[in-house]
Amino acid sequence: MMSPKLRQFLATHPGASGSLSNALSEAFASRRVQLYYFYTDDTNVARAFHYYPDESSVGIAIQENQQPSDQCICLIFETLNSEREKQFQTFSEEAQAGTISRTNFAIGILRQEFVAVKRMKVLLRHFNFSKTEIAASDYYKSFMDCPNTFDGFLSYTTKLWSQGNDQMTFYEQQ
Repeated sequence: MMSPKLRQFLATHPGASGSLSNALSEAFASRRVQLYYFYTDDTNVARAFHYYPDESSVGIAIQENQQPSDQCICLIFETLNSEREKQFQTFSEEAQAGTISRTNFAIGILRQEFVAVKRMKVLLRHFNFSKTEIAASDYYKSFMDCPNTFDGFLSYTTKLWSQGNDQMTFYEQQ
């Protein structure tokens, strides 16, 4: 199911392995998870995302050609984020019905993602990454430096992404 690099990483990082195991058990107690890997060098493509192929399944796609620590972070984050399915669905239905503005749709989706970001920050503290692993990770510092307020989170995500490619704009376009 997982890439060989991720399996090896988890074997040497019990904190990360335990967090992943707990997140998967909690999120998929009554749903099925399908894990897919893809390869890309396009920096404009999300390195991981989740989707709902049917009512009882969640698909998680992860870019394979990235650090195994980042594969792990992506997998846990998307697992946590997938638990907000009902909220995401409600916003999507409101958008399709035209009862919510583009901006309010984007803010609603980002509020749901912020819940997963806060949970991820807590989990990362127990991973015991070395300084070298932290330096090599594209995601560790991004999560750990994320502000603890939603307004701070919105400003922070805008700074992380190039102009026109920030999360707010992305969700407004959706």
